Amino acid sequence: MEDINGKTFLKQAELAERRCCSQGTIINYRNKGLLPFFQLPESRKVLYHITDILELEEKYTKNNTKTKGGNSKKAEIKKVKPCVSAPKKAWRI
Repeated sequence: MEDINGKTFLKQAELAERRCCSQGTIINYRNKGLLPFFQLPESRKVLYHITDILELEEKYTKNNTKTKGGNSKKAEIKKVKPCVSAPKKAWRI
């Protein structure tokens, strides 16, 4: 993490480690416009503002706030006889 003017930024490798993906994936997301980033002109260093990353994580992460027992129905298990038919003719070669 880097602090610049009181703002915290993540390096590309740190963001990749945080999201459990490769740096190439982060580059692809950046090139597609999915990740906001900061880069000085004539610089190769790319930084990602931590508040932008936290907002994206909050927006695209599912909430697991279900209570114990939940209202969801469980899948039913049905017992079915196997469907095996006898051959009509014997094979001869």
